[in-house]
Amino acid sequence: MDLRGKSVVITGGGNGIGLALARRFAAADVRGVVVADLNGGWASKAAAALEAPALGVACDVADPDAIGRLADQAEETFGPIDVFVSNAGYSDPVPGDLDQPVDRWRDIVDVNLLAHVWAARRVVPSMVERGGGYLLQTISSAALITGPSGPGYTASKHGALGFAEWVSLNYRHQGIRVSCLCPNAVYTGMFGRQPGDDSEPPDVGSLGEILTPESVAETVYTAMTGDEPFLILPHPRVGDSFLRKATDYDGWLERTSGRLQRMRGD
Repeated sequence: MDLRGKSVVITGGGNGIGLALARRFAAADVRGVVVADLNGGWASKAAAALEAPALGVACDVADPDAIGRLADQAEETFGPIDVFVSNAGYSDPVPGDLDQPVDRWRDIVDVNLLAHVWAARRVVPSMVERGGGYLLQTISSAALITGPSGPGYTASKHGALGFAEWVSLNYRHQGIRVSCLCPNAVYTGMFGRQPGDDSEPPDVGSLGEILTPESVAETVYTAMTGDEPFLILPHPRVGDSFLRKATDYDGWLERTSGRLQRMRGD
């Protein structure tokens, strides 16, 4: 995809991967970037610092009406939306438990799964009318290889990947491209990193290499402007593990269960 002259919307764009993507897209001579975040102050500050026309918007992606208003503001400011990045995410406690309150389960499904649905419902029809568009969905390696994440996070991320597959299967012939960003550990707010924090990623031991959001954003840009793969995997070992899981599911479950117990013992 040639991003020059395109309009981009990014949710969860005030910090972490979303902020890094906003900066990388802004450097690609886009028409405009809309940075949305639950924290409106973060969104506004991020937008003001971009090297491209930009707008910061407060948005709760769990609310379909709020996503509708976000898309309306983006179109009023920069015209039709060419790229919608569903990046906002939420995690339950790790390792978590089945006994989490019902409201917590619903909150995480709203943010990690249904927000992708509400965004696609709003923007895909107009993209089809114009002959194409791009959905970039930040999901997680947890959608491919269940690991030490919480149960709600794991279930919602698997659901998000399935929904992305459905959109790709049913709309690719109408010019809709879908990519799922599925990183492993990234130095974001989930590791306590705040906007403006220039510290180095911490040592996360058995979780493996922790990447910076900036390096992940560069991987995304290369993928989108190259082969437009469905899966974007900044950590290559995630793909290797996914392949082992597919070819020996029971063996993978046994090995991974043991690894998780050792990690928790650590």
